Amino acid sequence: MKKLFPYLLTSLIFALVLNLTQPSYMYVNTHDEDDNIVSGFLMSRSGYKLGKDIFTHHLPGVYVMSESLDKIFSPETTDQSVLVHRSFVTLWNYFWAVLVVFIWGPPALWLIVTVELLRALFLFGLFHAENLVMYPLIYLLLTFFNSQKIRPLLTGLANGMVTILLAPLWPLVGLSLAQFGLLNKKKPARLGWCVLSFLVPVIYLLPNVEIREFLVQFFGYNTLTYVPLLIANLWRYFLTAFLAPVMVLFDRSLLTKVVFMQLLVLFTFVLNFRKIKFSKMLLWGLLLGVIGFRSTPRLKNPSLDFHVLPWVIALATMCWYKYFSVKEKMGLVWWLLLLVPLLLFLKAPAEYFPIEGQQGKMVVRLDDDSPIVDYLKQRNDGGETLFALPAHTLLYQQTGLKPFNKFLFFLPWMERSPILYDDLLESFQSDLPTFIFIDSINFPYFPPEEIQNILKNYREVKVEESQPPIYVHSTFKDFSSTTGRP
Repeated sequence: MKKLFPYLLTSLIFALVLNLTQPSYMYVNTHDEDDNIVSGFLMSRSGYKLGKDIFTHHLPGVYVMSESLDKIFSPETTDQSVLVHRSFVTLWNYFWAVLVVFIWGPPALWLIVTVELLRALFLFGLFHAENLVMYPLIYLLLTFFNSQKIRPLLTGLANGMVTILLAPLWPLVGLSLAQFGLLNKKKPARLGWCVLSFLVPVIYLLPNVEIREFLVQFFGYNTLTYVPLLIANLWRYFLTAFLAPVMVLFDRSLLTKVVFMQLLVLFTFVLNFRKIKFSKMLLWGLLLGVIGFRSTPRLKNPSLDFHVLPWVIALATMCWYKYFSVKEKMGLVWWLLLLVPLLLFLKAPAEYFPIEGQQGKMVVRLDDDSPIVDYLKQRNDGGETLFALPAHTLLYQQTGLKPFNKFLFFLPWMERSPILYDDLLESFQSDLPTFIFIDSINFPYFPPEEIQNILKNYREVKVEESQPPIYVHSTFKDFSSTTGRP
């Protein structure tokens, strides 16, 4: 029973997480999550391919996982789809957490509690790559600093999952694989198992990706459009990334309290030069900076920003490694200090797990039975197409209408990219969508002049007074009254 206790406690933690996050399934989402889920839906049911039929500037791992979930469970409504995907997030992380406890022992329970509270604070179980990469990241960090704990199959699988989920973690993948190769260069069997398990997730996604187009979009578009638009000064951005600990202190939210305590623990042992070599300190700092490269400048933003989570989790993991895995004896003060995240949760649980008042904080989701969704569903005879701006991706799944082009979303920053914007306008040259939905009410968005000119070919239909109109192509004949549909 004593040996089973850590696993029972781990199960209890995740049962609580599953229970506390479920109320948010009805109202908290982001356009990234919508894109992940709807892309998986289209890949599963219509044979769409990333790159060719679906534009993406993200890695394909999360889309392919969504496609598999849709094939297995075939959810019929948005609520069912969200339930399936977010429940999978919890179960996926539970699987990896059990492995962490198995390898690192009962002290890993503190790390799991901290990670789950931080995940709840940022993501509420959202189906994002950041939420699925957490525990593989933890495993790789811990084994990188303690090679005696390396397992060939797990090392390969963790590296493979990180590779297909989150590009900022690729330097860690390179270091982890290089370390494993050097340690096992005379052990071909271990090397073989590691390579095999690494290739499993990589090969699994290949049938769903148009390789050439995906490479152009992910590497080419990100390099030529996304980076220049968001990073005005590259050197300043690098400096900001590596000064993330200082930036955290500008935020006075609950996040600040949690991360500040982690920093206090970390810096306390960093100053102990007798036990920590300078080279290792430098390496840890470089890893943190690279992991936070995509997200750390946003820490000053008071809104919830899931991009920062890998950096915070990496920091928490490094703290844990020192005080539970390295330090032989811990005084009562240290134990109390490490309990701070849990105490903060008990003091203000609503700051971790969202309440309904936060609905619409991230993005607007129309109900499956809303007048707009119902109107479009009734007029879908199989050949109609829809184009939605800027980020009503769920409409494609809710209505069953075929996306007009590969841009399931087209955010304002994308209009500033000549490459992306020209690509969008070119899609309208030979044909026009049956329906266009532009949301300038719930989003601070107004279509550019070229899109407004296209709207001259449409008639405006106001279905719901409080929501934007639907633009219906002037040649479309409303068959709903002649086909027996209401």
